[in-house]
Amino acid sequence: MTADRPSVREVSTPDEAAWPPLRQAYVAAWILAAVQMCAMLNNGVMMLLVEPVKRDLQLTDMQMSYLLGFSVVLFYAFIGIPAARLVDRYNRKWLMTWSIALWSLATGACGFAQSFWQFFAARFWIGTGESINGPLSYSLLADYFPPEKLPRGIAIYNVGMQAGVALSLLFGAFVLHILSGTPDLDVPFLGRAADWQVLFILTGVLGVPVAFLMVSVAEPRRRNSGAVSPIDDKRRGAGLRQVLAYLWRDRRLYGPMFLGLCFTSIHMMGLGVWSAAFYSRTYGWNPAQIGFYQGVLSLALAGPGLFGAIWLNDWFRKRGHADTNMRVMAIGLTAAVPFMIAAPLMPSPWMALLMFAVGPTIMLMAAPSLNTALQIITPNEMRGQMTAIYLFIVLAASQAIGPTWFAFLTQYVLGNEALLRFSIAISAAILFPATAIAYWLGLRPYRERILTMRTQGASV
Repeated sequence: MTADRPSVREVSTPDEAAWPPLRQAYVAAWILAAVQMCAMLNNGVMMLLVEPVKRDLQLTDMQMSYLLGFSVVLFYAFIGIPAARLVDRYNRKWLMTWSIALWSLATGACGFAQSFWQFFAARFWIGTGESINGPLSYSLLADYFPPEKLPRGIAIYNVGMQAGVALSLLFGAFVLHILSGTPDLDVPFLGRAADWQVLFILTGVLGVPVAFLMVSVAEPRRRNSGAVSPIDDKRRGAGLRQVLAYLWRDRRLYGPMFLGLCFTSIHMMGLGVWSAAFYSRTYGWNPAQIGFYQGVLSLALAGPGLFGAIWLNDWFRKRGHADTNMRVMAIGLTAAVPFMIAAPLMPSPWMALLMFAVGPTIMLMAAPSLNTALQIITPNEMRGQMTAIYLFIVLAASQAIGPTWFAFLTQYVLGNEALLRFSIAISAAILFPATAIAYWLGLRPYRERILTMRTQGASV
């Protein structure tokens, strides 16, 4: 890994060296999208398997919520953020390759689990492998694309998330449909395996070609974003304490971004892991039906989400808005509110599917702007750790709280598992308006920072 490690001395301002050719940048963005798709595939099949895993391992809703969320995010609490310093110092291509291999192996191990704690341990190692995936990807994209093109690269990457969820549903539905008419298979070291166990094993195997694909990505030259860094010796990079001090100093700038996505992520993660149970309990659909219809719809809307994100960001940028990124986020989340509240209350599964498709697609159009904003305002030698802190806060909230939040509303507030749909509606009515408010409050400090950076010569 150290042979082609980029020296921190290579950090430069945007004007000191030519950016990589756009063709190379777009290829890298699509490969990173494939990596993200693989990560979402590994986690997405869990959406379809809540009920069979719960049944076969004899678990409660609360125990399932720990497997769905807390087990994966636990690694972030101990190692994820410190490990992100590797992103700011070492070769990112090889770091990503090894992380793909680790989370894919852990996904396959889920298929061998025979108890709650075995499943918990496998999910923990999935979190270990995925802990620096986001910081790695955004750091690479920020060094491949100039600031005015960065939303396009991140939009492509975000489509990997959308497509990953869609393909996980389609792939899961297909495998479950094939296995439904066959007896349990004999798997080496496991014996008779249920359909959900076979699905986890196959999903883990799919990570192998993606890891080889990542090896073809070139490591780009590290560049400053134009943000003024408080670090004197950039060759050593920034320590975690320095990053936290920088974050606290600019809390009016970073706070709305962190808080807004934190609220949204709690709901979306809870919705993601309980969606199959929602359709099953409310409308009587089976996992194969749910996976097929949700997958087709999500895949069909990934393209409009991608091009909508590019068009919307370009439209505001051409009209001279310095706060384009925050403005697009605020508008997108505000527009999604009514769809997310109404979706679980629909009288038919088809109307619920439509509403659940439209709301996230609007959010997908705003998502690239959020991540673009974070990369632009953060000095290069802090990007990995800053993104890791950001993702830790978001994932700690979404994966540790989201699944349990829905289970709490259903089991303890409403007192009936059949009322899951009302838990989803209550959550949306609380968290989505809070998200929109946070983003609108962040508009002014973000605009002021961009204008300051422009006066200092940054091309943002």
